[in-house]
Parts: sequence; C-alpha cells; structure tokens
Amino acid sequence: MDLRQIIDSYFAAIRAKDIESLMALYADDATFDLPDGRQFTGADAIRAMHAGVFAASAPQPSPGATIMGQAAAAVEIEARLPDGSVRHTTNHYYLSATGKIARLSVYIKTG
Repeated sequence: MDLRQIIDSYFAAIRAKDIESLMALYADDATFDLPDGRQFTGADAIRAMHAGVFAASAPQPSPGATIMGQAAAAVEIEARLPDGSVRHTTNHYYLSATGKIARLSVYIKTG
C-alpha cells in the first residue's frame, strides 16, 4: 500500500469504527502522539486508545488539505464532536520501512 492508500484506509476505518482494519495499518511498535502530550506506544496501547475513542462516539473526521512525501504526510482535519462543536487538527503520518504507520502525531490548529 502506498501512503495515500494508507491515509484513505485510516479514515475509512475511523468512520466505520473498524478497529481491526485500523490496527492493520500500524506497525507493532508504532507511537501515537496527542496534542495534550499523551503518547501511546505499541499496538496494544494504540488499540485501547482508539477503542476508547470509538466507544465515546468521538470525532467524525473529514480530511482536507494534504501534503505528501515519500514516507510522511500531513493532513488537515475538521472533526465534528458529539456535542456539535468542531475541532481542527493536523495529523502527521510517518511510515516504517515495512510501509505501515510508525508514528502518528496529532496537532491542534489554533487561530
């Protein structure tokens, strides 16, 4: 899978709340960084974090502008929260040598 396919598959799995398809995109030793400083390392921790988000019916993301590289990409996201508010973030995806997500960092857009 190329990086564009991985990103498309990531959002499809998030929208479908399909934890198995989502986790198949991550390397076993991947890290996931949130804007509040929390970091989840390894497939088990990332799975638990995503399962909690799915259970909370939390944001429904709509990807926007994307900057692609060979092994990294940045995607602007507008996410509608269950309370009707909107959050703007940017996800930075970094691929491993095996073509899976090695690191995903989420940044809050301000201003």
